[in-house]
Amino acid sequence: MRVRTFVGILTALAIVVTASYLTNQNIDLLQQPFRLSAERIVPVYVVLLTVFLLGFLPVVIALVVQTLKRDLSQRRDRRFSREAKSLEGVVRRGADLQTDGQWGRAATEYEAYLAAHPEHFETLLRYGVALRHLGRGEEALEVHRRASVLYPQSAAILYEMAEDYEVLGDHDVAQQLRDRILREFPSMGLRVMRRRRSAALSTEDWKGATRLQQRIDSLLEEHGGEAELEREDGVRLGLAYQQGVEHLEADQVEEARAVFDRVLEQEPSFVPAFIMKGEAALISGDDDQALDDWLRGFEVTGSPVFLQRVEDHFIERENPLRAIETLHGLIADSGRDLLPRFFLGRLYYRVEMHEEALKVLEGLEERIRKSPTFHYLLARIRERRGEMHKAVESYRSCVRGSGLRSAEYTCELCRTRFEVWQARCGTCGSWNSIELDFEEERVSAEESGVRKAPMWAAYDQDEK
Repeated sequence: MRVRTFVGILTALAIVVTASYLTNQNIDLLQQPFRLSAERIVPVYVVLLTVFLLGFLPVVIALVVQTLKRDLSQRRDRRFSREAKSLEGVVRRGADLQTDGQWGRAATEYEAYLAAHPEHFETLLRYGVALRHLGRGEEALEVHRRASVLYPQSAAILYEMAEDYEVLGDHDVAQQLRDRILREFPSMGLRVMRRRRSAALSTEDWKGATRLQQRIDSLLEEHGGEAELEREDGVRLGLAYQQGVEHLEADQVEEARAVFDRVLEQEPSFVPAFIMKGEAALISGDDDQALDDWLRGFEVTGSPVFLQRVEDHFIERENPLRAIETLHGLIADSGRDLLPRFFLGRLYYRVEMHEEALKVLEGLEERIRKSPTFHYLLARIRERRGEMHKAVESYRSCVRGSGLRSAEYTCELCRTRFEVWQARCGTCGSWNSIELDFEEERVSAEESGVRKAPMWAAYDQDEK
């Protein structure tokens, strides 16, 4: 029992006792007649009791009614609270199941909640997504349409409706809905622009992709943060590189070199920019500058792509001796000479100097014995020399490694193989990810002297 209740009972008891005592002491006075009219007389105590009841009963009745209402309201609120907690649990279970990929069970939970709350925004959104993943595209679209009527100013619903139309094959309507997002929600549309940028990149529409990138950057600068802007660095650099390539294709050599310099200032490990900077020097007739650019790129990155380009450059100019001298110089100056020695051996093979090639490559066998390309090259040299038994053994080593392959370059992100080096992977859209695959990952990059460089993919953050 509460103290206040106990005190109240004691007070009431004291009042009753006091009233009984005073009544007993004044009984004669209370029995005195009280004239209501000429003919009607009542005792004084009746008048006092009537006045007391007229003043007391309304207050008591009001308090009782108010207390009953409060109790009923509290009971109703407790019931609603229990029901709300139960329904919230349904939504949480649905979200858990959706995250776990159990779309059917998630849809069932969302249906149960919407039966009680048919206008709940988040549940309508999630229910439509679940239906779409279950292959019930028409139902998903109907749910999201209902939500769009209830919440006409929601970009999230427009996004989901666009996905519904995509699934149903109506791409034009999906496009119109995304246009509407960009038109009606000026501070939003990041997902739409990233999606369109990825489409532009896939078709090599560099100007269109650059315009979209500028809009993305502007939106992030206004409403995003440093972390979001940094996530765009890779694509931004790749598009700057492509701008330099376009300048080069238009014979704007100085403009191209300036662009490549800016790219390399931001990211010194951007191999394609080093390569094309050298190409720009070649176009302007400065072969020595081109060679310096490529050797500088090799010094900074350790990428074998530069050795390949230097070798090809001198072979194209029918000056293999200069290529040999250059590789010898790199061997003498480099702290890690594995790649220059390998390329020197391969260059000797290309110019039919088989004795020298064999001598150089056999000296590397302990260091790259697991490389299929290495064993294939040895086999070709030994076959040319007529050493068929040794050639067969080398071929077998090559086959044991990974099989014969003519493609020497591999994208380190998607593992697509190419016969010639490229600045950008046409499969995954990433720049700076294609490397010579002579070691087949069996010789570590550290052992071969290749420094780890960042790679940037044309990612699409259009999350479903």
